[in-house]
Amino acid sequence: MTPRIEQLDLDQDTGAPRQARRFLSTVLLSWGLPAETVETSQLLASELVSNAVLHGRAPINMSIERSDPSVQVIRIEVSNEGAGVPTRRVAGETDPSGRGLQLIADLARTWGVSTDHGQTRVWFEIGS
Repeated sequence: MTPRIEQLDLDQDTGAPRQARRFLSTVLLSWGLPAETVETSQLLASELVSNAVLHGRAPINMSIERSDPSVQVIRIEVSNEGAGVPTRRVAGETDPSGRGLQLIADLARTWGVSTDHGQTRVWFEIGS
């Protein structure tokens, strides 16, 4: 089976997470995925794109892959220039940030980070 892949190039600005959520919703709904999967994917992708905007450098790219249309598992990856490796933090109650990767770890089936040739890729899989 041929995997289905959609990609979106994003600017490094504060509107990028919103643009990513809209694109993700359009793609996943067209693939027939349940609303809960779409909403959770939007939340997690928004966290990754926000991190890329804040901590990485352009270009920023989001890819959505469904390797087997007969199952409801998708992989979402956000890449950016910059070889920094994101790590989970333990945010305090009053910390304004620092919960994104923990949220991804809690809600995704699996997730990971890779760096190669000055580029960072963070991905997660979601669905059943």
